Amino acid sequence: MIPQNVIDDIRQRADIAEIISDYIQLNPSGRNLKALSPFTQEKTPSFVVSPDKQIYKCFSTGKGGNVFTFVMEMEKVSFPEAVELVAKRTGIDISRFTAKETPADKAEESRTTALRWAARLFQHTLFGDTGKKGLAYLSGERALTPETITAFGLGYAPESWDYLLQEAHRAGLNEKLLAELGLIAVNRQKNSRYDAFRNRVIFPIQSVGGQVVGFGGRTLRNDPDTPKYLNSPESPIFEKSKLLYGLHTAKQEIRRMEIAILVEGYMDVLALHQAGVTNAVASCGTALTRHQAKILRKYTTTVLFIYDADPAGKKSMMGGIDILLAEGMTPYVVMLPPGDDPDSFVRREGRQEFLQYADANRLSFIDYQLRYFRDSGTLDQPDAKAGAIRAIARTVSIIPDRIRRELYLQELSAKLRISMQALQEFMEHAESRQQFRQDRKASVPERIEHKPQRSEQITVPEKTFLKALLESTMYGNAVLEFAASHEEMLELQHPAAREILAHMVHRYRQDCNNTDALIDPATEISMFATAEARNLAAGLLIDQPVSDRWQEQPEAEREHARRCLTAFLDAFRTIILEPLVRRKKHVTESLRRENDTGKALALQKEIIDLNATIRKTSSDLGVMITGIVEGR
Repeated sequence: MIPQNVIDDIRQRADIAEIISDYIQLNPSGRNLKALSPFTQEKTPSFVVSPDKQIYKCFSTGKGGNVFTFVMEMEKVSFPEAVELVAKRTGIDISRFTAKETPADKAEESRTTALRWAARLFQHTLFGDTGKKGLAYLSGERALTPETITAFGLGYAPESWDYLLQEAHRAGLNEKLLAELGLIAVNRQKNSRYDAFRNRVIFPIQSVGGQVVGFGGRTLRNDPDTPKYLNSPESPIFEKSKLLYGLHTAKQEIRRMEIAILVEGYMDVLALHQAGVTNAVASCGTALTRHQAKILRKYTTTVLFIYDADPAGKKSMMGGIDILLAEGMTPYVVMLPPGDDPDSFVRREGRQEFLQYADANRLSFIDYQLRYFRDSGTLDQPDAKAGAIRAIARTVSIIPDRIRRELYLQELSAKLRISMQALQEFMEHAESRQQFRQDRKASVPERIEHKPQRSEQITVPEKTFLKALLESTMYGNAVLEFAASHEEMLELQHPAAREILAHMVHRYRQDCNNTDALIDPATEISMFATAEARNLAAGLLIDQPVSDRWQEQPEAEREHARRCLTAFLDAFRTIILEPLVRRKKHVTESLRRENDTGKALALQKEIIDLNATIRKTSSDLGVMITGIVEGR
């Protein structure tokens, strides 16, 4: 268990804007920061971060919270794991609270912890006596420096059937967990277990946040029957289609340069980064996927393909162009000299020559496609040429923005000497097919799973009441103390509102002996039991303050605190009176329908009593509120 005061310290020392910017691109918007939502696909930014309050709110999906809940969402980890990740990010050592003391505890290590352990073991092995073969390959044959090897956590799995397995036994790690992660293989017929990675240099694959999620291993055997590369198996934590190798290191440079260099292999990324080209990432040995394009879109809208010059590399770039364009991105292509790949080229020529070559040989996607079809001889025959033109026009039709589509169509018309009318006719058919596909895709559950669930609306008084309650905690516990002492009178209708009130009152009562202790609502958000309560609280805090003019007041904090208290008490009065007003409305409606004279008289008497109760309650509350506001 991590003590609450340690959790509070971690959250207060962590900069939520800095951590969120590791995942998405934030842009200034007044006192806040805005971005496209990382939780869904959208064209207009609805994701808001408040650096002042250290919270975020996504108005597309309704999700909100603090730095811990954001890391939980993005890394798919539990709350304690999120606290550990944020602590590590902020340089706070909490190992004394998270260390496991017994083999039984170690057997329950999370997948993330087991992967980190394996990564450390592989790297330790690389630099030990048994890793000389792997180190010779990386340092000698591939010319990687110790700094690069260490920075990317490269390692070595020795040529042994159970090296990792034996080390795991000594560390108390669970075999079943290691098998699930693909670190050991199981032969069920022989009832035996053995290392999955043997005699391979190891490339840890990390999430955008820098957590090890899987491994790639390159064999050092000269055996044609042995796969050259072996990857961790697909799992909820390791999905190659959603990962980009090197992104955790490259993301800041991609954002700064406003362009990502996309290559094919691990070694391409390592060689480019070592040469100083640190905005390079790889698609983990697979063709570019829509998921990977969406990830890149968070950092830049421009991608430069530099794949191998072989037929497979050219074909992969053709498919990747369509994927990037569909995401509203701008793809460019650089064709390296025959026989070269980014690794060999940059090692031979160096950084400056590589950048100059890339700049001089950069092709737009239309120029690349024309070159692709021209090199294949497709443009030499009318029928084949017509098919190539349709293929390029089909690519243009994918572009979401109509103006960009029109401009690219004009460029294609000029370069091929094909009339705009002919191209536009084809485009109309292509757009119809594209719309049909989108309509069908819209019916797939995946498209709607991120939409906020419909729930009962919170009333304006309850919303004002909670917002004032939460904001007031910045100035002390007076409002919380009042809410706690009148809790039995409050009848909140919205379930999330009830949860927030109950939690805040409970926290006040925990700390009521310490009158100087402030309860930070941004910290409390992650303690709410339900996501609905977390999202509601984050939305209330991210909104404008109770009065949007308070910042202009000469005594800003005192005036804002007074407005919080006044708004809270006004909402408190409304919430107290609402059940009485609802009852009166119900009785009045019953009286209107009642034909029995005796029952009608009883209902009339109840209405009179309710009116008296409402007047007295309103008057008593008015006197009480005036006294509190004026400090009597």
